[in-house]
Amino acid sequence: GADPLEMGLPFPGVRSVCLVLVKHRRLLMEMARRDISDRYSGEILGSIWAFIHPLATTAVYIFLFGVVFRTKVHITAGVPADQAIYMLSGLVPWLVTAEVFARGPGMITGQAALVKQVVFPLEVLPVKMVIATLPVLLIGLSGLIAYVFIAFGRGSFAYLLFPLAALLLYLFLLGIAFLLSALGVFLRDIKDLVQLYLLIGLYLAPIFYFMTWVPKVARPLIYINPLTVFVECFHQAGYYGGITDVRIWLIAAVLSIVSLLLGVTIVHRLKPQFGSFV
Repeated sequence: GADPLEMGLPFPGVRSVCLVLVKHRRLLMEMARRDISDRYSGEILGSIWAFIHPLATTAVYIFLFGVVFRTKVHITAGVPADQAIYMLSGLVPWLVTAEVFARGPGMITGQAALVKQVVFPLEVLPVKMVIATLPVLLIGLSGLIAYVFIAFGRGSFAYLLFPLAALLLYLFLLGIAFLLSALGVFLRDIKDLVQLYLLIGLYLAPIFYFMTWVPKVARPLIYINPLTVFVECFHQAGYYGGITDVRIWLIAAVLSIVSLLLGVTIVHRLKPQFGSFV
């Protein structure tokens, strides 16, 4: 039956999911840690690869946009700083998002043994996956800040906005992780839809280009991509030196809350049927 404490609440399941995560917080953190280490088990460098991959990706893009294309960008764009800073500010949230989207649909279906254990808290699976992306975020932002100090000898107080931008992004991704992992149990095609999004989503967000470069008639297409507002939050923190448009942050906050509430509600309602479909 329904939890009597949740009767009348507009988003049933929010309270029970939160209680499950708090109760099993040690299991959650341990599984997140193992999610990172087990991915590279049996390899010589082990979990060090979790740091090498985002570090190498960051370094390659810094070289491309900070060295190879730097002069061209300054001449044609007239931007306030080199494009490498702008690009990295948007690329970091994309790398985190891409990992969550790619792994989300199979997060529950890939753990059939755990799903069929009645006592196992399935809510932990999507959350530990999102937590496991933190090294990508931290290394990417560290690489960005290091590049700025090396190239310009100074940073910006606006970097203090990165934690807020990351919080909004991660709340959004938690909801997406819940949603994709639950729907992936019943709709196996969703992984193909996600792959399609990952293929075009990188270019339907202002990561490698400025919004001013996009014709006004085409800009609504860019904003259809929900990641765009989160990318722009990171741009304001890492490139523009502060909040230049508070509406972007407000929209990001609303998207985060809606995503989280929707994802948690879907998982709560579909969870009893997982065992029959996995």
